[in-house]
Amino acid sequence: MSSWQGTAVRKHLRIEFVFLVLLAGLSWGIAGCSKPASSTPAEQPKRYHLAGKVVSVDQQQASVTVDGQEITGFMSAMTMPYPVHDAKALAGLAAGDEITADVVVAPDGAYLENIVVTKKASGSSSTAQPDGASHQPQPGDRVPDFALVNQDGKRIHLDAFRGKVLLVTFIYTRCPFPDFCPLVSKNFAHIYADLRKNPALESKIKLLSISFDSAYDTPPVLRTYGETFQDITGGTPFDRWEFATVPAKELPKVADFFGLYYSSEAGQIVHSLSTTVISPESTVYKWYQDNDWKPADLLADAAQALQQGNPAPHASGRIPAG
Repeated sequence: MSSWQGTAVRKHLRIEFVFLVLLAGLSWGIAGCSKPASSTPAEQPKRYHLAGKVVSVDQQQASVTVDGQEITGFMSAMTMPYPVHDAKALAGLAAGDEITADVVVAPDGAYLENIVVTKKASGSSSTAQPDGASHQPQPGDRVPDFALVNQDGKRIHLDAFRGKVLLVTFIYTRCPFPDFCPLVSKNFAHIYADLRKNPALESKIKLLSISFDSAYDTPPVLRTYGETFQDITGGTPFDRWEFATVPAKELPKVADFFGLYYSSEAGQIVHSLSTTVISPESTVYKWYQDNDWKPADLLADAAQALQQGNPAPHASGRIPAG
């Protein structure tokens, strides 16, 4: 894996924790609607003790990836990147160092504090970086006719979407981090809802969410997952939004083409993000390797792809220098 790929993974795999939505006695709706903001007590950060081994250090992005041990009652053992607010705390850290630290979980995210090296690495680290792709989708790239299996157990091909703009993103249904797969899927649901209000575009744009967790995300699981967005879509969305999985043996090829990075160990998947706007000619129109886009961005891209044959410039600022 090249240096820019490792940077891309660490940059975009920011950790968020599911338990933030499980606030005792409150729901987000009650907190946001029933009382003025000034009457709601400020949420206090929570702290958890972490022990683990450093996988990599990103001084530029002020983050460290840690192969962490289980935190009883909170999270399983997993390898994750953590922001570090005090960049000086990263000085002297190296891959293979054994550390302890505090995981501080605040409403806007999680980060590490009080990092202590308990044992320095002896020799070079053999810890592997996440598996992934070497290809970055470029405007004009011809999209291969990959075969998938959708929520109905039906085998589908990407070439079947020729003639329409196809919005493709990657998810897995068990993803626990609110600003990763759940956010991307929610944004796709809003795109679907917005298209219902625009008859001129509705029939010309399709959505496809592809799972890279084929062992768990079977067609029935994908169908159930898609149905969870009915409150936003106004009914089952499968007429224009399909959910599909990639056969395990084909996943490396699919991930490579779409610039997706993933690593699976003991049921835990560490992954990057990848969302692509595919033109009616089955070529890449635009690719996003993060979750900074909004539904309106993809709708604008889709409308432009329908109006012009030339590919859009690559999204600036989204590819690290390498």
